[in-house]
Amino acid sequence: MTQTAERRRGRSAVRVEELLLRGARASVLAVTVAVQFGLCLPTLIEHSRRYEPLWLEIAGFVLMAGVAAGAAVCLARYGGIPPPVRRAGAGLVLLAAGAAAVAAPPGNYLDRAHWYFGMVGWYGVLLLFDRPPARLALFLGANLVVALAKAIVSGSPDPRAWAAMAVSVVSVYGFQLALSLVIREVWRVAARARAAAEEEEQFRTAEAVAEHVHRDHQQRYVALLGTAVPLLAGLGYGSLDPSDPDVRRRCAHEAARIRRLFAEKDDVSDRLVHELRAVIEVAERSGITVQFAARGEPRELSKDVRRELIDPVSAVLAAAASSTRVTVVRTPHRVRVSALGDGPGPLRLEFGSRHVEVQGVVAENRLWVEAVWPQGTPSR
Repeated sequence: MTQTAERRRGRSAVRVEELLLRGARASVLAVTVAVQFGLCLPTLIEHSRRYEPLWLEIAGFVLMAGVAAGAAVCLARYGGIPPPVRRAGAGLVLLAAGAAAVAAPPGNYLDRAHWYFGMVGWYGVLLLFDRPPARLALFLGANLVVALAKAIVSGSPDPRAWAAMAVSVVSVYGFQLALSLVIREVWRVAARARAAAEEEEQFRTAEAVAEHVHRDHQQRYVALLGTAVPLLAGLGYGSLDPSDPDVRRRCAHEAARIRRLFAEKDDVSDRLVHELRAVIEVAERSGITVQFAARGEPRELSKDVRRELIDPVSAVLAAAASSTRVTVVRTPHRVRVSALGDGPGPLRLEFGSRHVEVQGVVAENRLWVEAVWPQGTPSR
């Protein structure tokens, strides 16, 4: 139960972070595509006669659109952009900006025909979403070098043009860098939301585990209340004689049951055999020789079924004088547990079993009992 709760806690916490980041990435992608096709495409069409050659300008535009398409596929499939795709996309965007700058008309990026200048920054925000802002600044700086090279090659701008270009850089790139900082803060909020979700789920898991342990302890106490407690009370008040063979058998039986209850808490692959061995250890400490054999693959059995299978065997072990043989046979359709031992007196064979069919034979000094699950399965 604890492992299942931990897995659920991890999935819930991760989902909180994923939803926040995926929504932010999708928003940036939507803005990038809207700017390219809503603002840049009409500008490209309007100034199509000024580009030389036009195909190179179109190639730069299409290359950027291809990067947007690739980013959309990654976001839909992985919820983010893998680092190799991010690096390749950044390189392709700068290549597209260089192609667009070569084909653009002479002048600087203040000319509306130089649509690529502001467009590259949006791709930087998209591709470098969760990277430090310094990397976006380097990316924008590379694009600025391309745009300045085009302006200088076309003719050195005058001071007023340089001032206007500086204002444009501060306004466009400053806004995009500020947006990157906001997104970075969204990422931090997502991380805090994930931590809060993990803490809440961990608290709920701890409550569930504590409730389960408390319920388990209550069930164990109830299981001992009707047998072990009266026996201990009788021994304590002197109403039961410790030298009486029947009292000794009852004590051995209750000791085995208590040992089995402790063994139920152990995390093992074969619980039935593990709990049987715990009962056998109690008998062996009393000097009983026990031969044990188990056949078949382990089966997933409920706690109640295991208890009802082992309880008759525990009674035979408690009544045995010197030796007992315990056998477990498991098939895909049934589980059979039997015990054959020697005993000096009669054995009580009344067991309140709801899930298991119990049969027993007492012949002279031989005691045999068999428990079969499920009920109604014929024994061979």
